[in-house]
Amino acid sequence: MSYFINNKNDKTKFFAIFFLLFWTCEDNDDNDDYNINGIDIVINEINYNSSESFDPEDWVEIYNNTSETVDIGLWLLKDEEDDHVFTVPSNTLLLSDEYLVFCKDTLSFISSFPDVVKFIGNMDFGLGGGGDMLRLFDQNGSLVDIVEYEDQDPWPVSADGNGPTLELKNPSLDNSNSDNWSASENFGTPGERNSVYLNE
Repeated sequence: MSYFINNKNDKTKFFAIFFLLFWTCEDNDDNDDYNINGIDIVINEINYNSSESFDPEDWVEIYNNTSETVDIGLWLLKDEEDDHVFTVPSNTLLLSDEYLVFCKDTLSFISSFPDVVKFIGNMDFGLGGGGDMLRLFDQNGSLVDIVEYEDQDPWPVSADGNGPTLELKNPSLDNSNSDNWSASENFGTPGERNSVYLNE
């Protein structure tokens, strides 16, 4: 069907209707407030509620899923609260295919995982035991990655206080989807390939 604009008033109405339709058809996904900057640095493993018998405190692992070394100095890690923020030290380089662990308590972490060499801390906030959001921002404030996990189905429930961590099955998968996460074997694999790793 054709629409012909015959006069000035029709033109005004046409553009008003066009603008209204365009605005109302925009994608209103929950993550629209965030600007994903396209750098493939991913949140890859989360320890948010340790067991009583093995407690390295909370930690989060990120992974460089690119073929380049990335300077992540002055990047920010936040949970769902904007005033809960950890700033990565200046000139921190993350090599291709390399992991970095953010620790709430580095002494507890080292005691539990003495072989892990690439970690930073101390974060002055912990992760929510009943679910939380993790956000990674670059030095310009652009969002690099975001994961919102829960402690109930469809998220792996054994990661809630029983020892296992939340592990992403493959760094190339969508980590906003709970189906792409699994409970780890034992107490997790900080600084190395996840125990539940699946080939694409």
